[in-house]
Amino acid sequence: MSTVAVSRPTDPAAWDSFVRSATQPNEVLQSWVWGEFQQAAGRPILRLAVTKNGMMVAAALVVPHSTRLQKSFWLAPRGPVLDARLNDHEQRQVWQVLLDELDRVRRVDTMFLKVEPNVKPPADLGFVRGTGMHPEQTLLLDLTKSEEQLLAEMHPKTRYNIRLAERHGVTVNFGRSAAEVDTFLGLLHQTANRQGIGIFPDSYYRTMVTSLGQAIEVAVASHQNKPLASALVARFGTTASYLHGASASERHELMASHVMQWRIIQRVKQAGRTVYDFYGIAPADDLDHRWAGVTRFKKGFGGTIHVYPGAFNYIYQRRWFWAYRTAKKLVGR
Repeated sequence: MSTVAVSRPTDPAAWDSFVRSATQPNEVLQSWVWGEFQQAAGRPILRLAVTKNGMMVAAALVVPHSTRLQKSFWLAPRGPVLDARLNDHEQRQVWQVLLDELDRVRRVDTMFLKVEPNVKPPADLGFVRGTGMHPEQTLLLDLTKSEEQLLAEMHPKTRYNIRLAERHGVTVNFGRSAAEVDTFLGLLHQTANRQGIGIFPDSYYRTMVTSLGQAIEVAVASHQNKPLASALVARFGTTASYLHGASASERHELMASHVMQWRIIQRVKQAGRTVYDFYGIAPADDLDHRWAGVTRFKKGFGGTIHVYPGAFNYIYQRRWFWAYRTAKKLVGR
């Protein structure tokens, strides 16, 4: 008879090894260092490991989020991660022990648990389909291909724009210094103001770069020493992920973002990554989606669409949950 147990893990290497083996693309949002970053950002995380006969079969990094209702919810970003080789009965066992433990330790103000797993939870456990905090579709580029093949599979206009930026002398540098983060933030604020989008406080991004250390880089594309585009690129396992991007409100004709992406692709490929995750695209049938423009940009580089199982909510306080959902709809978020 198999024994399924849940514990609070303490071994970062074992945790990361499991997450890498169970996910493709490798999910940086469930990595050990991402939990360290969330703690440094002021969120008291919870890590749970499920073992079956002593072998790890699931990992769940759970992060609390506060709301304006003086209530909170739990989020497992791109998680929990389950071993996909488990059969239906075993998967149900794993989900049940996770839910039991979370119910045991949850705070009284926790309205619900939101999961974005690699394996759908069983329908009979009480989950309801929800809206993801992270994109439910992404674009993955196979970096095992040669640079020549990657270029050949791009949209002709994308190749042209890369060459145009090169002819104009746009350069791309990488680092993680405070000055480079400042450059990224300056461009990010320009982007947010131009597009009317919400962003995190500057301290969030600074803490991200500091906490992730060697697992993240800032890319900066410049022309004649003037920054025109920037990106935060994380690395975990075989995957490099384009987490955040920003661009200046001028000199778009220099196509700095195009050559920056190509330099990122070249750099992470040379470092041994085999997958580049463009990190979120709009659904193919939603031409009016707010990501439609950036999706066209990303698809110009080629790649294949990866669709996640979706987001699911496990509700603890039904009345508060629906009040929260209603409030979000009223403010358009």
